[in-house]
This record gives sequence, C-alpha cells and structure tokens, in this order.
Amino acid sequence: MIRALKFFAVAAVSAVWATKTQYSEPPQILENPVTEWTDSYGESRVGRTTGKFVNANGEDDQVSVYRLDLVGNTQERGFAFGALMAHEIVQFVNVELTKYYMDMVLDIDLSGLPEPLQKILHVIQVKGAIAAPAAFNAAMAWVYQQEEKYMPQYLIDEMEAIGQGVCHTLGRKCNVTEMVDTVKRVNMLPELIRMACTMFGAWGPATPTGKLTQIRALDFGSGPFSNYTILGVYRSKEEGSRAFATVSFPGMVGAITGVAQNGIGISEKVWMTYDCNPSCLQPGHYDGEPDVFVLRDILQQSKNRQEAEAYMQSAERTFAIFVGVGDFESQRMDIVGYKEDSAVVYDDKTISQVTEMTVLDSVVYVDKHPQPSTDAALPTALSDFYGSLNIENSRIVLQYHRTGDQHIAMYDFGANQMVLSVGRINEDGDYGPVGGDLASWKAYNRPYLKFDLNALWQGL
Repeated sequence: MIRALKFFAVAAVSAVWATKTQYSEPPQILENPVTEWTDSYGESRVGRTTGKFVNANGEDDQVSVYRLDLVGNTQERGFAFGALMAHEIVQFVNVELTKYYMDMVLDIDLSGLPEPLQKILHVIQVKGAIAAPAAFNAAMAWVYQQEEKYMPQYLIDEMEAIGQGVCHTLGRKCNVTEMVDTVKRVNMLPELIRMACTMFGAWGPATPTGKLTQIRALDFGSGPFSNYTILGVYRSKEEGSRAFATVSFPGMVGAITGVAQNGIGISEKVWMTYDCNPSCLQPGHYDGEPDVFVLRDILQQSKNRQEAEAYMQSAERTFAIFVGVGDFESQRMDIVGYKEDSAVVYDDKTISQVTEMTVLDSVVYVDKHPQPSTDAALPTALSDFYGSLNIENSRIVLQYHRTGDQHIAMYDFGANQMVLSVGRINEDGDYGPVGGDLASWKAYNRPYLKFDLNALWQGL
C-alpha cells in the first residue's frame, strides 16, 4: 500500500503523508505499445496494439486492443471499417451480443420505457432468455425507426457503408440489405442500456503543469465489450476537417470516449438519481438524436467546449447523461447536465448543485453513483492529490474509487498524450481468471497503453 504521494515537491509529499488515506500501488503505464498492422483497404488499416508486462503472478501478460486507422470521407471510412473488421463485427453482433442479451434477462427494468418498447421486451419476462435476442433486436429496430429522422445524414451514410463493407469481405453469402439493417439496429443499443461511469477534469493549480488532465472511466459491468475494444482514428483529407480518436466496439459509429486534434475531449456518464419513482433514470424519450450520435457530432465538429455546449443545447435530446467536455484552446473542462428538457453547463464551482460534493477549485467531477452521491471516495482522493492531478496520479484516484471496469481513457491536453486501460473478460464474462480474483482484470487494475496523439493523427 502507498499513501497519496505528490511527486513534484517535498512540501507536498510531506503534507500528503500526513493524511490517513491508504492507496494501492497503481497499475503501470506501458510507454511503448507496439502496433502490428494486419490488413488494409485503400488508405485505411486494421491491426492490434499490444503492450506487454509481467503480472502479479510473475507471468508474461499483455494488454491488447484493436486498432483502426480510417482515412477518407465518410463513405470511404465506413466501408473500410466494415471491410477490415467484417468477421469481428459478425462475431460481436450475432454471437457475443446474443449471449449478452440472454444474460441480461434478470436485469431488465421496463419502467419508464414507452409502451411499444414495454410490449416488445415483455416477452422476455414471459418466455425467458431464449426470447431475449429476438426481443432486443426488435426493440433496437423500433428505436431506430423512431430516431432516424433526427440523425445526421453522415452517420446514416457511415452505417450503410459499414454494412456494405462487411458484405464486400464476406462475399455473396452476405445480404447487403440485411447487414445494413443489422448495423443500424446495433447502433441503437446505447439507447437501451445505461453506463454508470466516472469523469473528472483538473487544470490550473490542481495539476503540476497547469494544463488540463481529463478522465473518462467506463463502468459497464460484464459482457463482451472489453475483449472487442477498438481504438479507432478517423482522418479526413477534406479541407477544414480534424482527426479524432474514439474508443468503441465493432460496427459502432457513435462516440462514448474520444479526443480530437486541436479540438475537444469527451467523457460520458448516465444521469441517474436516488429518486427511483418508478425508475432511477431521468425522464427521456425516443424522439431525438441518439445520445452517442450527439457525442460523435461534437467530437468531430467542435473546435472548443463552447461550440460543443452550444450544439448540445440546440440538439433534439433523448435521455439524460452527463457529458464532460475539455478542450485544447482553454485547457479547462465543463460538465453538461444533458437531458430531454435542458442542457445546463456546470463548472468547478457549480457542479456541486447536482452532486452535493466538495467544491475543489479547478476540478470538476462526477462520481460513478446516482446523484447526488454520498460516497466520499472520489473527493477524498482528488483532495489528497490536489496540485498533482496528472495521468500518473489519476490512476491511483480511479483505483481507489474502483471505477472503470470496461475501459479508462485519460487525455493530457498539455503533453498531447492519451493513456488507455482496457478490462479483460474470461469465458464466463467476468473480470478475472476463473476461480480467481474477479476484479483483477477490471481496467482500473490493468496497465495502461500510452499514445502520442500527434502520432495517431499521422496514422502511426
């Protein structure tokens, strides 16, 4: 165990050693992960990025993610995505997600859903797991029909191109119309399930350099997602475009985690409350643009947080989430309370109106729980490391809060770097070896891959 160390000044170290909080040794950062490119289509490529390490048992181990470098316009990038990851998309959507839907039977809460969705999903409660895949597919198809008219055309085009690209690789046995429908349908999954996550941003006196450090920790529970994580970089040659990176899954075009060249970084968390009547979710509807599509819009198009916030305030909103938006221009981060009837911008001084947490100058944060939260873990750790909230110490903060089972992304806006930790799932869908510690493979306990953003923007 270690105490909260602030590595940059003797006085700071002495002050923190006076605290009583105990912290675990954080996972290491793998400085030079290796990308092995395995296939290409046009100017786009696919591969695996891997960082090797020795685990706690003294065994050789590794962290590995899919890498996509997608180059061209919307149609070209979408087609390459489908062509290069055709087999992974089919396996993920038709096999792994089918198992996931069947495992979710006992977790389905129909309260708060519109009547047509309740009718579609009620069959699961009657017939059990065997009915889950068909019911989920029908539910996602219904959501797509409701929301399509609010979607930006470029994302519809991209989904269609992905489906076409899949069939290009699979050949005549692949029905293009059915595959396009499958891709569109699965992109509605985030509108049906909710992710309980953590985010924070620190800048100015809260960090050693004064530059912004932004954190996004995804808590998503079990399922196939960790083992199918993709770090995708989108690069366009169109004038005025900016490159951007997302952490996502096969066939998905929305954004839940990402950072853009000379633009913004995003963090996301479902907005739940403890007032569960009938649901802990805030009110929402399906007459608007999907949340993750809005996040993709702002990531791809916004040059700063003000532009992103204005876009969210003008969007046709569906369900309530918190959106963290940091930018290179100001080296600051806001959190937007985004819900159907409003999109309110909160900063380090005002976010406590929602969270009822300790106000920390130049630190804006929301923990993994429904709000307002009573868990002191996150504000305690943020206070202990105040003044040295960089990527290195944020590992300790997240591990202490036990947040980020599926993945964690941290953006260093001063150094133009990103680190990414990804959980690992065993054959039973748990984060650990069978019969072993089932938290040991959660992202907050796993090593981080380090990326130079400038290299990503160049396709390296």
